[in-house]
Amino acid sequence: MIGKKNTDEWRDLIRKRDRHLISRLESVYGENRALLEERLNALLTLTDKFGEIYGAKEVGFVRAPGRLNTLGRHADHRGAYINPMSIDKEILLCYAGRNDDSVEVYNLDRSYGTRDFRITEECAPVPITSDSAWLDWTQKKTDERKAAGTNEDWSPKLKAAPVYLHMQFPGEKLLGFEAVVSSSIPGKAGLSSSSAIVVASMEIMMDVNHISLDDQQFVRYCGAAEWYVGTRGGSGDHAAIKFGRLGKITHMRTLPELMIDAYLPFPEGYQIVIFDSGIEAVKTGAAGQKFNEKTATYEIGEIYLREYMQERHGDILQRIVDSRQGLEIEKKFHLGDVVECLQQQQIYRLVQHLPERINRQALLKQWPEDQALLKQQFATHSDPEGDYQIRMVLTYGIAEAERSRMLKEVLNRNRVDIYGQLMNVSHNGDRVSLSSPRFNPEQDLHLQPGDYNCSIPEIDGMVDIALETGADGAQISGAGMGGSMMVLVKTEAVDSVIDAMRARYYRPHNIEEKNIVASPVQGAGLL
Repeated sequence: MIGKKNTDEWRDLIRKRDRHLISRLESVYGENRALLEERLNALLTLTDKFGEIYGAKEVGFVRAPGRLNTLGRHADHRGAYINPMSIDKEILLCYAGRNDDSVEVYNLDRSYGTRDFRITEECAPVPITSDSAWLDWTQKKTDERKAAGTNEDWSPKLKAAPVYLHMQFPGEKLLGFEAVVSSSIPGKAGLSSSSAIVVASMEIMMDVNHISLDDQQFVRYCGAAEWYVGTRGGSGDHAAIKFGRLGKITHMRTLPELMIDAYLPFPEGYQIVIFDSGIEAVKTGAAGQKFNEKTATYEIGEIYLREYMQERHGDILQRIVDSRQGLEIEKKFHLGDVVECLQQQQIYRLVQHLPERINRQALLKQWPEDQALLKQQFATHSDPEGDYQIRMVLTYGIAEAERSRMLKEVLNRNRVDIYGQLMNVSHNGDRVSLSSPRFNPEQDLHLQPGDYNCSIPEIDGMVDIALETGADGAQISGAGMGGSMMVLVKTEAVDSVIDAMRARYYRPHNIEEKNIVASPVQGAGLL
């Protein structure tokens, strides 16, 4: 790590292309000379702007890349494996600590502007001592911002980590920071630009306050902190951003505890190309509503799952729960555990036991002992018009857990054809419409799409274009409801897919063409 230096020293190192700095950057980005030059220029621009605004002083740099979860979507917060890579588009900040609790961040993108706040003024008036209480309070803050028309501003993403850390360390006077930020991650494109801001600000707060968190705490804190923004996800995106490795796909899970199981070889002779649909996935708007609805459906479904396991497989359930008694988690059994402990036919019986759909009134009547949990989940989104689609949402989640678990063996055997197939089935579970059955008991679990239904017609069309042009796999990226999609394709066919997308999607829809040929880089950290 280079560490902190005066702005003038940083400027000198960058301009001279200091060999230690270049070596550090190569360890992060690889030996792509064009990318290295781009990042050096970004460092110099931030250094100059910081000096212009805040004066010459000792500063550090922190970077947090975007992430692409290549398999295991919508399931990280259910104890499933995920298979992400951190990409060569990132949030980059030049920062210095302050001697008070103020935070001020100048964004090089003038459309975002400067944001400043006092940490203590943003915190709850009474101590928050549990994740459940944190969820309730952050929902209240989200509702207040919505009423004031400020919920789509980027400041909640900046506030999330400092406010959450204040809750975790109530007896300490946390110091703030001042920074200049730039981003090469396309916003609202399903590449975790929001989570990257949370990770980067967590890194800065730890540094300026000399806070030490182990890996488990870091990702758990980041995941819970982002609830402040109003979404109700897990910590998979933050773990992917933090623990990515140059040239690798990370095979990992975050529940019941963080486990980096393996770094898998990225398929030789292949590329992943990300195409922006031009349709924004706004987490603070309709997309966030749908995202929270699906998360709530999982939570509701796991009530049925818990009852089923207790009645039919009580011994298995008890062994798993007992093995996790020492962990600092409230829930000891997750949807993702199903593929680890039950056989396929047992899983199919479980799925068919679940209700197809159910409304809020019926849920409250059926589960009186879980009313507090149910009402807490209801508060995160509007009442769904078609009720909660329990069976098919959980079918998607369980099958996606199996697909994601399989990828370790698939890539170690270099079976890129199966990798592509798993991507395609995964996207089928998100399609707005699908001609084949959502659940077929005659097929293997990993081939069951289920029905998560968070795609949009435009992205479904882009997936079809890619597959018709020779791609091995294609699927939506991120939480859905817009944003980007990804294509797994042989290197020599990349240009053909790009040309087809231009001719059949971007031009006919009069949408600006945006694509990224993604490369796996090192995860987040201080330079």
